[in-house]
Amino acid sequence: MPTLRVDAEIFREQVRFDASSTFLVVCLLDLSAMEDVIDVQISPSGQDALDLLNQLDRPNAAKVVVGVQVALPPKLGKREAWTVEPVLDFMRITVETTDGFCDTYGYHVSSGRIFADNREISHCSIKSRRSIYQASNAHSSVDPELSAFQAWIAQLLGKLIDESCSEDKGYD
Repeated sequence: MPTLRVDAEIFREQVRFDASSTFLVVCLLDLSAMEDVIDVQISPSGQDALDLLNQLDRPNAAKVVVGVQVALPPKLGKREAWTVEPVLDFMRITVETTDGFCDTYGYHVSSGRIFADNREISHCSIKSRRSIYQASNAHSSVDPELSAFQAWIAQLLGKLIDESCSEDKGYD
């Protein structure tokens, strides 16, 4: 199993910047490394994540994406702590709002919920969608090993984020 390499300071910095915002954690594998080590990179928004994915979508890229996770502040999670869920489908969506329509990025997570930056989106409000990144188990749970791996990383990252951020007592 690969090793997860994380500097918890990146989580503290993100939460200090905005303690009530979602952010994406992109898990990367360095193809040139001798060992299987997964690094993480923070993307504060869907646009930042898309820029990173585009940067890595090159024939000579040294790193590949092995997973995308969304970090949910306590107000969006189902607990009184930061939680992390695997993103199965990162997509461009058009959402119907009270003011009309809004184009944004959506994150369909393993629990079935859909999030956009800083909010949960109801399934029925989505009028169109186009996938940008999909995990191979986005439409089925045929691969229990992959699902277990995604859940393991999500749980570990959730604990790291919550612990590193609670040290500051800087979030609501």
